[in-house]
Amino acid sequence: MKTVWIFGGSFCSGYRNGGGTKDWIAQLNADVTVWASAPQSPLSQYLMLDHAFNNHLLERKLQDKPDYIIYDYPPNTRINLPTELSDSERSMLNFKGYNETDHTHKFECGCQGDKEPHWDIAHLFRYLKKDPERMNGPKRKHNKEYILQIQRKILNNELPLEEDNRYTDLALDRIKKSGIPYVWFCANNESDVLEHQDAYLDIMTLNGSIPTQTYNSKTFNHLSIQQNLAWSNYFNKQLLDLP
Repeated sequence: MKTVWIFGGSFCSGYRNGGGTKDWIAQLNADVTVWASAPQSPLSQYLMLDHAFNNHLLERKLQDKPDYIIYDYPPNTRINLPTELSDSERSMLNFKGYNETDHTHKFECGCQGDKEPHWDIAHLFRYLKKDPERMNGPKRKHNKEYILQIQRKILNNELPLEEDNRYTDLALDRIKKSGIPYVWFCANNESDVLEHQDAYLDIMTLNGSIPTQTYNSKTFNHLSIQQNLAWSNYFNKQLLDLP
């Protein structure tokens, strides 16, 4: 049985959001490990890949590297919240979206997350709605300033440039260097990355194997039962073609 690592967001977290055996990942004929969070950002997605390679591959001297990697890359227009952490201190373990999801998902890799993880921009309004007490607690002054910083960034249009694909490049360069076969995609094909096109998947049509898909925000992973089946069939065929 092939071993597969999957990195992604809502498309890749349906297996734990109520999808059960109907989820495309659950239907893969493979030994699968998933690093997923929803919502996701380019940085948080790269941090998960970095975590997997640093903590679950290199320390075993590449003896347990996967046979295949599926990388779901989010659009660049999702920014990351300001944080006191330096780039070298950021990790999957202190990314709030993975550390503490609405479904109390635990780390599949067995690692322990930080007690006070940081939030992603997509979580901002959920943060305010779910945890209003944070705005009135001992750290209320710090928290209010934190939110004001984020609001200023939004008002000043301090979003990543669409052509800024640094995290895509970092992630895909690292995967390619490992020699592990891989495929990557971006929702609605919203990506202008020029390199790694040989491994790019037109996710809207599964490289022309099905009609253009539409996504439903009311399902466990935006996909219908038929779409989940189409995805699993497509990736199972890719796994069969691996040497």
